[in-house]
Amino acid sequence: MIRNFYILFFFCAFSASIFAQGNVRFEATSDARQIVLSGYFSVTFTIHNAKGTDFQPPNFNDFTVLSGPSLSSSFRLYNGRRNESKGFSYQLQPKKVGKFTIQPASIKVNGKILRTNPLQIEVVKGKNSNATTRKALDEELGNEVFIKAEVNTAEARIGEQVLLDYKLYTTRNIESYNLMSESEYVGFFAQDVRRFNGRVVKEVVDGKQFSTKILKRVALFPQQAGKLSIDPMTMQLYINSESPNQRRSVFFLPKMTPVRVNTDELEINVKPLPPDMPLTFTGAVGKFSIRANINRTKLTTDDALLLRMEVNGNGDIKQIQAPPLQISENFEIYDPKVLEENSFENNGEYKMKKTFEYTVLPKEPGNYDISVAFSYFDTDSLKYITLNTDTLQIVVGKGVLGKRRTTQLAESSIPSEDIRFIKLDTNLKPKEDQFLGSGFFWTLFVLPVLLLLGVIVQKQILNSRSNVDISVLKRKRAKKIAQKRLSLSKKFLDNNDSKAFYDEVSKASFGYVCDKLNIPLADLTKDNVIEKLKLLQVSEENISLFMKVIQTCEMALFAGKDNADAMNETYHSTIDVIAKIEEEIGDLKLADVYSV
Repeated sequence: MIRNFYILFFFCAFSASIFAQGNVRFEATSDARQIVLSGYFSVTFTIHNAKGTDFQPPNFNDFTVLSGPSLSSSFRLYNGRRNESKGFSYQLQPKKVGKFTIQPASIKVNGKILRTNPLQIEVVKGKNSNATTRKALDEELGNEVFIKAEVNTAEARIGEQVLLDYKLYTTRNIESYNLMSESEYVGFFAQDVRRFNGRVVKEVVDGKQFSTKILKRVALFPQQAGKLSIDPMTMQLYINSESPNQRRSVFFLPKMTPVRVNTDELEINVKPLPPDMPLTFTGAVGKFSIRANINRTKLTTDDALLLRMEVNGNGDIKQIQAPPLQISENFEIYDPKVLEENSFENNGEYKMKKTFEYTVLPKEPGNYDISVAFSYFDTDSLKYITLNTDTLQIVVGKGVLGKRRTTQLAESSIPSEDIRFIKLDTNLKPKEDQFLGSGFFWTLFVLPVLLLLGVIVQKQILNSRSNVDISVLKRKRAKKIAQKRLSLSKKFLDNNDSKAFYDEVSKASFGYVCDKLNIPLADLTKDNVIEKLKLLQVSEENISLFMKVIQTCEMALFAGKDNADAMNETYHSTIDVIAKIEEEIGDLKLADVYSV
């Protein structure tokens, strides 16, 4: 009896689960099969009798999403049966005339994927009366509701922050708004600003009072010079058509009139930076401050000094690079690295913070003063400003490791070390074969002679190298080293890596003139290069071509050019101008210049 009861209970429970599973549905519904081009309709995706997760709507490519997803849920208990549902609703507006299919949506229920049925929507042209009514309504409200695209400056420099506001002007009650299309901001690096003053402000336009409110703010950083256009933004506004005194409740919602508004096309004139850039300028445009610190004030020649420089400002953070350190030649400086790069909002605009770290190795003991310089283009005074940190004083003592290295180098030059391979302690045993005249005998006989000759040749080579003038050696190798750098830049050119390409071309050009004209890197200036080339009687045309290559590389590194044709032209121009200068400069001319 008990066994039959359990069987009956299991059968009923199993049947109930099957019945409940059969009631799980996921369906798509719409309140329209046909819609006029200027109209809008709703689509709802509903899951019945299940708690679904990971809802994925279809792509509404042929429609503009005016609102959604709006969530709704219902629960009903009737004759002991439980029925619940959850819906995801979208309000859509067609983009063009034709027959369109809204693809299925999906949702996950108990590990399984459920999909809705596709929906067919036909979009037709409305009657002229509807179009006329819509046009008349837009014209009527055009003087009462409109939006403007406003910038804080119509002229900017490359890398300067420009604030763009989309501002609503209205005399009507706007219930809500929806962004339909926005410019792609071609030629700018764009960042949305989310924290700004969005309060409603009263303003008078042409003698008429409006309520104004900033709907959206964007921080723009120009990446290239010229006149850059910002396409119009389109918004859908929902205006309350009821009387202001109309009471509102859950059962009586106000009537909404959708109105589409557009901004005018905006143009910003972006000017290039002035050419007289300081050596410590690395792309900062705006307002900046710096500070520096070191990890120690006392060290030896065995220790490494870590110097950190923090840059704060409102410019384009990605354009700013580490400035070169201008310190004593008694230090060896490694390439700096970026420790921190952050951007944040403050007072309605974007601020940036970037921290660089330099690794510096002292060569000689002594007391040194270090000051870090950083230059930026000030957008108020329209000139370059150089900031210097407070002087950092360090004391360098003599280390132990440097002495050991000197001792090792001195010992390596002693000829006696070259015969360490000869075994002085031997263990000879009589053999049946005669040792005298054997191969091993002649090896031991010839080996000391060969080693002695090797020592003599090596010593002569070291003596000849010690008498070589390093400046002469650099001068002879200048073209060869430049060609190696240009071959590396060719790889970056083929990979379309513009930043690395222009960096290598710049290093090849500056390295060539430094080595060829015996100009220290600390004294390298454009005027110095031009003066030296003129002394060597290089033609004005070749000097102009060489300086044009330098200027092109500087502008490309700071403005972010990525034009493949321009890169290819720069590559071939650099090769040609170096070859022409090599032809015009002879060893006799160089000797005359160095003697002066």
